[in-house]
Amino acid sequence: MNTTAPSYPAPLPVPPNYMRIAEREAVRAMTGPMGRQTDDQRSAQKIIEQSAVLRDYLGGDDHWQLDVDLKRDVGDWTENNPAPDSRANAAYNLDKVLRLIDNLDEDTLIGSEERNGKIDGFSERGVAIQKDSEADRLDKFARNGYEALRSF
Repeated sequence: MNTTAPSYPAPLPVPPNYMRIAEREAVRAMTGPMGRQTDDQRSAQKIIEQSAVLRDYLGGDDHWQLDVDLKRDVGDWTENNPAPDSRANAAYNLDKVLRLIDNLDEDTLIGSEERNGKIDGFSERGVAIQKDSEADRLDKFARNGYEALRSF
């Protein structure tokens, strides 16, 4: 039996829904939609499937009031957009924004749990958005665009 420890520590796994600090700062610094990197050939559907927060957000019906403004900011991720690359870039951009918001410190938000793979703070059917929640931050982004990210 080999009882020797490796000479280097193994990197810790990244928890689900976690966004590293450098990635958070890069998203906050965005001035507009960036789209996928050139080597990222995933489709919009694949990006949605691989992102818990994006999948949960798009699977719900409580965000309808934000969709038009979000599409203006990140692009149209739906089948209404006939260009597959444009759809994928829009899904990628929306994923970045949603993940940043899901990673905000829950102690500074009301009714929100950080890194739970959900945007908290929408009332049932989207009739209201709880003030100072993750949903409120998403609403601010939808109305004010990428400039709003710097205040989160």
